[in-house]
Amino acid sequence: MTLTNPFTQRGRITDVERFAGRWAELSLIFERLEAGRPVLISGPPGIGKSSLLTHIVQSAAVNLEEPELRAFYLDLMDATGADDVYRTVVEALDGRGDTLAALEVALLDVGEPVLLCLDNAQAPLAAGWGEMLLEALARVARGGSLLLVVAVVGRPPLLSERFAAIGLGALAPAEVRLLIGAYLDDAGISFTPAELREIAELSAGHPAYVQRAAYHLFQSKLDPGLDWRAAYLAEARERPVPGAPLPPAVFEGQGNGRMGGSSYGQDQYAGVRDAPELLPLPEALPILPWAISLLVALLLLVATGSLPLALLAAGVGLAGGLLWVRRSRS
Repeated sequence: MTLTNPFTQRGRITDVERFAGRWAELSLIFERLEAGRPVLISGPPGIGKSSLLTHIVQSAAVNLEEPELRAFYLDLMDATGADDVYRTVVEALDGRGDTLAALEVALLDVGEPVLLCLDNAQAPLAAGWGEMLLEALARVARGGSLLLVVAVVGRPPLLSERFAAIGLGALAPAEVRLLIGAYLDDAGISFTPAELREIAELSAGHPAYVQRAAYHLFQSKLDPGLDWRAAYLAEARERPVPGAPLPPAVFEGQGNGRMGGSSYGQDQYAGVRDAPELLPLPEALPILPWAISLLVALLLLVATGSLPLALLAAGVGLAGGLLWVRRSRS
């Protein structure tokens, strides 16, 4: 019997049986969709955004309890304009046209909400037409006829229409074990708990590096003379995931070098201040009232030559200053 290494996934996971983890993210996404909110997923390259969108499309009918739900995944990387996107979605809904109005008519003809998952939205955003497209689709989603989920590489954009924002981060150790287990089913080889923990550390919880580390470990089971750690680290150093290199601590053996976990903001403005921060004005120095009183008394002495009158003015000023300080501190 010839054993085949199953850890060759280097892109979007389309096999529903090989998707694992992301429970918190999925729960929040479906909760927001049920509430009529568009969702914006952001994160570094290779972190699993495309796989997550695909799984949302595959599982939405069950999770939203809509057996007849029509759900679509669309990669925007090669789209040439908003009309291209509208045309693709409208034709998928058996309609005709390449405008927002045509999409709204097609959605009305369906009569039930339609789920649309848009991947790689950073491409149209960089091209200059993505912002208008996402805001237009978000307004349609707000009307209830469209369930919208968008994924973007990098930080979420600031749009006039608010999205529920999710920053996708590293997998938890339990999710790493589940992901590897999904690929090891019927593979004829198993990994020990210690090896699974080491993969989680060496990959920093990044799904793409989990695949690579597991691939080299599987190969070492076939060839006991292979140093899978050295082979994996050499590949990770020489051919890192574009835009998402491993933390240096992974190569230096200093802890697990873990990447940041997922974040669950309410909207893409979560990190923006609603108003400028106001700095408090400094308090007046307590000595100021007495200094003013003494100055007034001195000027009065010079002007009138009357020492009793100057002392009286100084006494009144000092008493008034003391009263002012007590009130200001109460």
